[in-house]
Amino acid sequence: MATMNRPTFQAIRTYSPCEPAIVFVSSRRQTRLTALDLITFVAGDDNPKQFLHLPEHEMHQILQQIKDSNLKFCLAFGIGLHHAGLQEQDRKTVEELFLNRKIQVLIATATLAWGVNLPAHLVVIKGTEYFDGKVKKYVDMPITDVLQMMGRAGRPQFDNEGVAVVLVHDEKKNFYKKKP
Repeated sequence: MATMNRPTFQAIRTYSPCEPAIVFVSSRRQTRLTALDLITFVAGDDNPKQFLHLPEHEMHQILQQIKDSNLKFCLAFGIGLHHAGLQEQDRKTVEELFLNRKIQVLIATATLAWGVNLPAHLVVIKGTEYFDGKVKKYVDMPITDVLQMMGRAGRPQFDNEGVAVVLVHDEKKNFYKKKP
């Protein structure tokens, strides 16, 4: 999965350099790891806080209220995390910051696609498999989940177009290319 972080960063750069982007990942752990890699990539730029769209002193005040230390670190760079392991107040704060375009990038587990109406210009689906604890192996996401995630891009009431990037391993490419 880590090999998909550079293409994720490049997709944001290419398709949504200033617009909101949601990156869907397969686990809570992946939200953190993906965010940290994106921060590493952006740290090499002239403007490492390019995903943060409010004055740093304002973000500093908001960060005082955040409980999760990983989220606190990532938000300082304009990258939010969203998963079921966060306390509700932290999740609500992230949702408001993203909806109001104060942070540009949101890294979320697939449940966000079903539960919360957060629109984005760009959606990146970082892999189409998840670990199923019952069978103890990686399995394909249902196509309905993938379509639901893609549907977050370019919502008519927020944007006149949207882009969805689906990052998959080579053996899955043809399957997704054939989908309308």
